[in-house]
Amino acid sequence: MSNAVTLRLTKELSEFLKNPDHQLFLHYDDANIMNIKAMITGPPDTPYCLGQFEFSLQFPKDYPTNPPKVLALTTNHGRTRFNPNIYAGGKVCLSILGTWRGTAGEQWSSAHGITSILLSIQSLMSDMPYRNEPGHDNEKDTSKLEPYNQKIRHETIRISVCDRLESFLGINQPTFYNTVCNTSNDSYSTSSSPTSPQNTTTSGSGMPATPVGTPNSSGAPTPSTTTLYEPLYASSVSASDEFSDLSKRLFLAYYDIYQNTMQTESTLVKDGTAFYKAPFEFGGNKMDGTFNYAALGKRLEIIKKAIDKETSDWIAKSSQWIHNSSRMSSNLRRQFEQICEYYRENNTGAVEVELVDDNPFVWTFTLFGKPMSNYDGGMFRVQLVFHDTFPDIQPRVKFMTPMYHIHVTSDGVPFYSVEKPDDVRSHIEAISCLTLENEPSTNPSTHVNLDAAKLYFGTKEQRREYNRNARRCASRSTEYFE
Repeated sequence: MSNAVTLRLTKELSEFLKNPDHQLFLHYDDANIMNIKAMITGPPDTPYCLGQFEFSLQFPKDYPTNPPKVLALTTNHGRTRFNPNIYAGGKVCLSILGTWRGTAGEQWSSAHGITSILLSIQSLMSDMPYRNEPGHDNEKDTSKLEPYNQKIRHETIRISVCDRLESFLGINQPTFYNTVCNTSNDSYSTSSSPTSPQNTTTSGSGMPATPVGTPNSSGAPTPSTTTLYEPLYASSVSASDEFSDLSKRLFLAYYDIYQNTMQTESTLVKDGTAFYKAPFEFGGNKMDGTFNYAALGKRLEIIKKAIDKETSDWIAKSSQWIHNSSRMSSNLRRQFEQICEYYRENNTGAVEVELVDDNPFVWTFTLFGKPMSNYDGGMFRVQLVFHDTFPDIQPRVKFMTPMYHIHVTSDGVPFYSVEKPDDVRSHIEAISCLTLENEPSTNPSTHVNLDAAKLYFGTKEQRREYNRNARRCASRSTEYFE
């Protein structure tokens, strides 16, 4: 790897981390930045809504003269084509990557880089992906457009959310929970995709990843499928998934949205209905299957319970971590003392921090509502539970008192990003900003309370209803302390 390529990629990665995006995430090894993994969450208001899609980027020695080789990794082991431009075999067709013809202005140039590549891929995940196929870009027939969208919505939840989270958590779902796919060559039941032994690493936007659970070996491809896809899969997919901790935290934030998708779609299509087949789908490059929203809803519930149990297990294990005088136990206690001193010296009166039962792995802090705001008079208790490998595994955070806010789920999980993931005060201040900010973010990927977002960005009367709900929640919050 030449110094010029190293400098270029280092600069791009640095700029990427300075401008975190709520839907683009990176993992890379400082020892080899020529190979990068990315995760893109599907844009809201599309069939890919908040799905978790992974890609590998392999950079050539003459980069940026030539583009990287980009491979889609979320393909159900080479069986599922998620887009006319994202093939089951992993190929991503984009003119800037040289994998599709385009005009001079659309082709690769050294001005392009990691961010522009990821944004271009994300742009393929549109509200009408059917129109990405050449010759169908002006298609207006809803009998084709919507059925194609419907199966993508289903498989986005099944493959990019349920399958991957079940693998991280070691959940082995019965085959009747899953879509049965039939091809001319074989018939198989798809279940949780086999992934990864344990690994810890760091992803983009200051969001680390977590060790993954015991691999789930159910639902493996049939021999014929494995033979076709294995060389590609083996060379492009690492033995572990670097985004498991991030995926779990995103799941907690987006759980209500996933379930809302299930409930809405289940009223539009009957379980057991076969997927629509587009005219451009053929051979192994297609998306086959049947709808089963009832099963997906159950799988989402089981995943949620498993992640919540994982958090409870951290608390149970923390006594042993303290007994062993782990490095992290001392680190967190020292940070607690420093944070208490900081708030005493600054006398802000907005935050009070405590350790639960003097346990450095379980913190609570109390936020006091901003005067003259919807939360004036409110007292909001927030819990942070830490793992012994923090910051590689980020804390699980939850409001223990009522909090009605666009960026907080109905059961209290806040959606926030943090600049310094190893600094607990940065977490506290980022969460505090949710209640202190004058205007919530307009980015729909951060709107984890759908009802609140609908009211806030609705009519004047709906905005007034949002304000009333927020004031009620501030009033109820004080009951927790009585």
